[in-house]
Amino acid sequence: MRAMVFRAFGGPEVLEPADVPTPEPGPGEVRVRVQAASVNRLDIEFRQTGFGFAGPDFPFPHVGGADAAGIVDAVGAGVTSVRPGDRVVAFTFVACGRCAHCLARRPENTCLDYQLLGVHRWGGYAEYVVVPERNAVPLPEPVPFEQAACLPVSYVTAWHGLVNRCDVSPGDRVVVMGATSATGLAAVQVARARGARVVGVGRNPQKLERLAEYADGAVGLGEEGWPARVRDLLGGRATVLFDTLGTVTWERIHELVDRGARVAVCGRSSGAELQTNLLWLYRNVTSVFFYLSGQRRDLEALVASVERRVVVPVIDRVVPLEELAAAQRAVAEGETFGKVVVRV
Repeated sequence: MRAMVFRAFGGPEVLEPADVPTPEPGPGEVRVRVQAASVNRLDIEFRQTGFGFAGPDFPFPHVGGADAAGIVDAVGAGVTSVRPGDRVVAFTFVACGRCAHCLARRPENTCLDYQLLGVHRWGGYAEYVVVPERNAVPLPEPVPFEQAACLPVSYVTAWHGLVNRCDVSPGDRVVVMGATSATGLAAVQVARARGARVVGVGRNPQKLERLAEYADGAVGLGEEGWPARVRDLLGGRATVLFDTLGTVTWERIHELVDRGARVAVCGRSSGAELQTNLLWLYRNVTSVFFYLSGQRRDLEALVASVERRVVVPVIDRVVPLEELAAAQRAVAEGETFGKVVVRV
């Protein structure tokens, strides 16, 4: 099959087109003929360094791509929920089904021995991808493959934090830190779809201008007294804070959130070390949720929202598979607003 592979970790130049063996679905697995994939920071950071997931014996060549949508091509023994010809989008987070958390039926993203599509196993930057049956989520006809391919990483992460953990609802005041990233923009859209008032915070002035089309306000981190500007635009302190930035957020969190606020933390682009006042946080009755990815039910809910056009993924550009290296370079250098989709 046709694929974009890399044979060593490094810059976008390590990506190359190749003809590799077409994977066969094993028992309980589904093979999908990929129609569209998308570009995530996860894909880029894994291709650069292995992102802490890959040891010295990592098996190259590798096919990345954590997001994928397409048509079921073949199924393995025992598969009953999907059949060839079905439209599906792949849920990225593959739970092992064997660890104590999985056996206790805890959420997939608490699995102790999880795998990620495009990281631990071949992903969507190829003509075909194989996933467990449970990871093949039905895709209604009205939802384009290009939009579906935006959902499994960025939009699931946003939905899980805001809806599944923080239960955002009408009347909430939400601040999204890192709102000009793909996941941050997804969070803005999800919070608005849930009826909340939303202000996004970011660095890039051009992207902040674009963000104003989707949020109730956009604030630059470079603005003097930016937390006060956030409060002004929200009409008070935030009842919910969604954070992809890390260090810079926690230095100012006491200026941003209301008493009893909920905080969802899923990123660390400004730094992973946090300095904050624990006494203030617990006296303020602040609930903080640290989490990774999301659950299948989040993706199912998002697919339904996209079908109803309650949430419409923002797509910066659509490129052919052979232009993956340039697409990843554009995302890495901050040239894009929304998702970059790869048509396979």
